[in-house]
Amino acid sequence: MWLKFGVALSGELMSIDEVVRGKTNLACLYCGGGLTAKKGSVKEHHFAHTGETCKPVSQRIKAKAFPSLPLYDNFNIELKEEELEQLKVLWKEYGVQKRSIPKDLVNFRWELKGLLESSGDRSYEFTHLGKIPVGALPLALFNQVQEPLLVSELVTLEGSVEIAEAGGLSCLEERRADLLIYRAQLRRIGSMSMKTVSNYTYEVFP
Repeated sequence: MWLKFGVALSGELMSIDEVVRGKTNLACLYCGGGLTAKKGSVKEHHFAHTGETCKPVSQRIKAKAFPSLPLYDNFNIELKEEELEQLKVLWKEYGVQKRSIPKDLVNFRWELKGLLESSGDRSYEFTHLGKIPVGALPLALFNQVQEPLLVSELVTLEGSVEIAEAGGLSCLEERRADLLIYRAQLRRIGSMSMKTVSNYTYEVFP
């Protein structure tokens, strides 16, 4: 997982999709250093520090720990392009026709990620999660599964910031940056403006 957002002089967060390749006028949310947009054909498009990568970003890249949207990121962006294309072919040839997928066509990673599951007799079928990256899960069902997870992650990040503020922890700015990135991602998918969870209303976009 890579750094996907930088901050402009205006304070606005900008996605890697909104800039051209090369050195930018954006800064890292974690350290304020300059950023370069890496938009090649091998790795996923992302921002890299123009100078030395700061420790918070290095740690998050290594641990794949940047804040991400449940389901939206995990079952689309993290799939390699080749894997996604293979899944789409399987869906067209087997899923659409409601045919079982032979075991010898199944990538072990797909089963591990919960995209396919055994249906007995050495055959497999798509799970609800597996239907997401191929665009086959009905929107209503996708929203039912995703929205509670989106809100839960938001609440967790907000709580993390509150704990750091109350305790005067040195990681406060990092946790604020995580929350800003997550909120920016929510804005981009336009999935919600406010949600009520456990009788509390949480502002997604303050």
